[in-house]
Formats: sequence, C-alpha cells, structure tokens
Amino acid sequence: GTPIMGSRVANIYDVSDKLYLFKFAIPGVAEKYVLLLESGIRFHTTNYTRELPDMPSHFTMKLRKYLRTKRLEDISQVGNDRVVKFTFGSGKSVNYIILELYANGN
Repeated sequence: GTPIMGSRVANIYDVSDKLYLFKFAIPGVAEKYVLLLESGIRFHTTNYTRELPDMPSHFTMKLRKYLRTKRLEDISQVGNDRVVKFTFGSGKSVNYIILELYANGN
C-alpha cells in the first residue's frame, strides 16, 4: 500500500486554484510524502517540487484548519462514479475531501 495511508497531514499548499499538495509526515521517516490533487483531472503521490505561492488561498487556509495533523484514514471511489472520497480523521472529528474526475470533453 501507499505509505501515506494512516499518516498525518503536515501541511497543505495550493499551486493553483485547482491544484493542491498535501504533505504528509510519517513517523520515523525523514522524507515527507506529497499527495497531489488536481480538481477534475488527477490525484497521485509525487516527489516533484513545484513553485508555491507566498500566501495560501482562503480555501487552503480552511483546509489547513480542518485537516492539518489528521490522519488519512481512507481513499475510496464513490459508487461507480468518477468521484474519489478522501477520509481524514475519524469519529466526531472526521472530514472528507471529495474529488470529482472528468473524462475528456466533459
């Protein structure tokens, strides 16, 4: 499995209004793992570093407020749709990121 499952969110960055980087801290591992989410397009881990804006967007600040230090508990497909649900935390403090992926031309 991917090393980010069960890992805590260390920080979140916006590269653009559709492209976000979730950095994960893994206990005992020096390097940080980065999950890239691009709205409508893709999601995957990456080692490629990108130019980041000096100031995070309001949306990124909200993401940080609710997701930083939470564990990535699950990544699942919603039904048969091109929709992926990322589950952070558990119990009463659970939060979700829903990523919809589009086919070309949609």
